[in-house]
Amino acid sequence: MKNTITIACASLSLAVTTFETQADFTQPGFLFRLFEGGLASGGEACNFGSVTQVAANEWFFQGQHSNTIGTSMSWAYLVDPDPFITGTLSLTNETAFSKEYVVDFSLPISPAIAQSTVSGQMSGTLTDSNGSGSASLTSTNGGAIYTALADDMFVQSLMSNANQIVTSPFGTNSFSGGSFGQGLPPLAGPSINSTIGIRYSFTLSAGDSVSFSSIFVALPVPAPGVIAMGILAGFTARRGRRRSA
Repeated sequence: MKNTITIACASLSLAVTTFETQADFTQPGFLFRLFEGGLASGGEACNFGSVTQVAANEWFFQGQHSNTIGTSMSWAYLVDPDPFITGTLSLTNETAFSKEYVVDFSLPISPAIAQSTVSGQMSGTLTDSNGSGSASLTSTNGGAIYTALADDMFVQSLMSNANQIVTSPFGTNSFSGGSFGQGLPPLAGPSINSTIGIRYSFTLSAGDSVSFSSIFVALPVPAPGVIAMGILAGFTARRGRRRSA
């Protein structure tokens, strides 16, 4: 079983001193931002919950955030600066009117990627939380609910022109948002210098809730020289086996 280490932002310097011989203890600056009605809130995710180091380069963030205009949200994300983001976001519109939301999660990467391949996937659940007998989730202005970002720029999107509904009191509707980059050949992505991220943009009905499960992965493309060395190593190994036979 893997050892885990749970820390808070404020205790990071002490934790580094205590555990630096046991693991790579470089906590990433995982950020979130919530935009609605002209109001922006958020910050370092570790200031709104807990963060646990689950492997040398993997961190698990859990937290929750409520604001003064009737929105509450919670999240659980596993991140790796090498890099990937995967996890869940849940959000409730606690007001008496539908609202437009943009929620961003951003992760610094290390090292930079000169050329990448990318993949992602998402699904979700819409819930009539207030028992009104209806709930709706739509993509705002015909856009996409899920967008993968690299250096704050568009990479791929899922659930464009989405319209999900619930038609029973306290009912739920589970949906698949699709995927990209899952097959062969790999889906080419951009060079990535500093961050990857996931953005959710949607309109949610009054008193209702939505949860999203998603993943975004970026992998470096091996340089031509590395590929050639791999081919040569395989060729040399085959020749050696033939001679020994």
